[in-house]
Amino acid sequence: MKLSVKEINFETGNTKNIVLNIKDAQELGQKAGERIFIKNLHSKTIEDKFWTAIIQIDYSSTIVKSGEIGIFLDILREKKSLKNSIMVSVKPADPPESFKFIQKKIKGNKLKSEEINAIISDAVSGSLSRIDLAAFITGVSIIGMDKEEMTALTLAETKSGEIFYFGMDVYDKHSTEIYI
Repeated sequence: MKLSVKEINFETGNTKNIVLNIKDAQELGQKAGERIFIKNLHSKTIEDKFWTAIIQIDYSSTIVKSGEIGIFLDILREKKSLKNSIMVSVKPADPPESFKFIQKKIKGNKLKSEEINAIISDAVSGSLSRIDLAAFITGVSIIGMDKEEMTALTLAETKSGEIFYFGMDVYDKHSTEIYI
């Protein structure tokens, strides 16, 4: 399916979110939270030429009309070749491999360190939808995690962001109560 880019003057904080009209989403057989593969032949770089986005749906046709793909400012800043009215091709895309690991946890199985790393990496990159993340959190809440999984999760979260070094003598004091 070919769609015309329409700039949405709004930031989402996620460089993977796009908006499709409900009719176009139905024609693709996709729904909110699912993914599409976008091909932009106007780009000179591979990263911008082929990429995956997470669908948000416009049910009212007030944001995007049928035949348009709404692109938020976050994405437009990252993918310089995307401009209003250029045509891109879209087709359904599979979820990232980490989605299988989320399903594995929901089914009550233990996750390996590499699987937890993949989930956190995809969460940080925006490759997992809010629904995917909610499923992971629910699975962990219901099933729980053993010490190895919890350690792997903590390390993966630590590595996912910037680490500050405060020097040798840094202490963290919190939740201290004195009972008399």
